[in-house]
Amino acid sequence: MNNRVKLALEDMIDMIKSSQLCMFLAWFDIRIRYRRSKIGPFWITISMAIFIIALGVVYSKLFKMPPGEYLPNLAAGYLFWTMISTMLSESPTVFIENAAYLKDMKINLLVFIFRSLARNTIIFLHNAIFIAFVSLYFQIWPQWPMILVVPGIALVLLNLFWITLFFGIIGARYRDLAPIIQSLVQVLFFVSPITWLPKLVGTDSWVLTLNPIAYFLDLTRSPILNQVPALSSWLVSIGILIVGFGVTTLLYALKRDRIVYWI
Repeated sequence: MNNRVKLALEDMIDMIKSSQLCMFLAWFDIRIRYRRSKIGPFWITISMAIFIIALGVVYSKLFKMPPGEYLPNLAAGYLFWTMISTMLSESPTVFIENAAYLKDMKINLLVFIFRSLARNTIIFLHNAIFIAFVSLYFQIWPQWPMILVVPGIALVLLNLFWITLFFGIIGARYRDLAPIIQSLVQVLFFVSPITWLPKLVGTDSWVLTLNPIAYFLDLTRSPILNQVPALSSWLVSIGILIVGFGVTTLLYALKRDRIVYWI
């Protein structure tokens, strides 16, 4: 058991050393997906902008909230939700989709996790341009709380790393996991504070306290709006990271040699 954990940790160190390769593969994925397109991944940004503006105009009237308050919350929340939901949706098939590589060569499995994370982070940075326009339009000028978005995003990405690895391992063994996650993502969209604000249900509501996505959104959205994330969001997210990373590392150590046979 100790030897397996040691090999798993060595894979993580090797993944970090191969970060340039992972970034190259991630950028290559984006170029292939949008080849012969004039504006490439900015199509995602345009479609997101249209969706947010249309939804924001309607929902701000439904919730009887000023557009200057509702639209920035919706835009920032939907931006980070898009990254989180995409990672969740891709996680069960992250190894299955790379079966050709895994069957033909000996390669570190964690490279594909890093590759998926890097690809969605790059797309996230493209989409962040729209948030900058929204902030300028509603005169949300940078203040010191915006600095907290950096550690907030880093903490969320670390959590997404172990979540993707965990579901990737389970998904390689049980193919039914993929449609289950797809359905779960749809449910999470409606029960998470993306199209609605936490104050509408009360900050002590079980919909928020039992929903990890709510803590992730608070860490990333609040600094964008010049608000300090709640201390509970930091503590819960760090706790999820420690427990999840530990469990996933043990699972990976036990099953790393079996994944290639499952796919």
